[in-house]
Amino acid sequence: MKRRDFLIKTGQAALGITLGSTLFQNPIGPLTTKAASPLEGLLIIDPHAHPDMNAPYWQDNSSSYRYMKEIGMAASCYSAIGDSGWRSKTNRSNFDIAVSYIDYWKNTIFKNRYVKPVLTFSDLPSPGTSVPGAILALEGGDALEGRIDRLIEFFNRGVRIITLVHYHNNELGDIMMARSGWDPGTYRGGLSSFGSKVIDKMQDLRMVIDVAHTSHKTLKDITSYCQSPLIDSHTTLCTSENKCGRARSKTEMEWIAKTGGVVCSCPAAWHGKQGKSFQDWAKELWEMKSLIGIEHIGIGTDGGGGLPLITGYQDVRDLPKLMGAMVDVGFSRDEIAAFMGGNVHRVLSKCLSA
Repeated sequence: MKRRDFLIKTGQAALGITLGSTLFQNPIGPLTTKAASPLEGLLIIDPHAHPDMNAPYWQDNSSSYRYMKEIGMAASCYSAIGDSGWRSKTNRSNFDIAVSYIDYWKNTIFKNRYVKPVLTFSDLPSPGTSVPGAILALEGGDALEGRIDRLIEFFNRGVRIITLVHYHNNELGDIMMARSGWDPGTYRGGLSSFGSKVIDKMQDLRMVIDVAHTSHKTLKDITSYCQSPLIDSHTTLCTSENKCGRARSKTEMEWIAKTGGVVCSCPAAWHGKQGKSFQDWAKELWEMKSLIGIEHIGIGTDGGGGLPLITGYQDVRDLPKLMGAMVDVGFSRDEIAAFMGGNVHRVLSKCLSA
């Protein structure tokens, strides 16, 4: 199928809508203009993003509920940062800051019914829903403060996905790499005993375990220990087996796939992706598919993360450009549907309660 025919069949229409600076001036205002969905019929689920953060603290709205509605996205992760305390200029704890993110969303975005909270698998909306789903998450187990009761408290607040580590080695395990100028903390040499307890409790509670940012040794320990399918919610492919930075080696991707999990690729312009195009991204996805199978790859934008992005990508409304590039390199519609959300949907069906 030619690219033009494919995009017509998936319902692509002119996007042409620019919200401009009003997005930041009124971060929770109503969506007043409707656009035809360019991805009509596809189940789109983003397992890692930071949409609609409190404007004084966050200025990246590339995964806003507005854009989710425009493209008919079924659900997106709303991930609170769990390790802000150790690098902030305040005396607030990691726990308190993470809770403040969650409370902001609940008191604004959720309260105004711009999104629908997803607490169980049955809460996930269908493609093209008028109210997208929001899966609360925590990026960085630092906010657990070494306490299982904190995990239970986050669960009771609606959190269903936890990225075990972020930019700081914590009580659970180690990170892949330290950011320049940031203290990574003390390395633990892999998954800790407390990390094992957290995984056990998360599986009991029917939560999703996200291994993004975990070091090679920590990931190896987790994939050997965990009984549930895992996700790496936002990464990219490393062409070597070492010096991968934030990217995943082929071996690491194979470990995640063997759990029945999904490795999610993001549009961040790091680890050799600076200046790369949608065509380059699609070729990388083809290589990932060839390595671990189409059933184990997905999209994870990290929208709202304030990261540099590949050429041409500004927000989730640009996903049709990726679809077009995927068609060009040989992906079928069924494969693209699996990548855009079908595979993550399968993991959620196994991890979340009914």
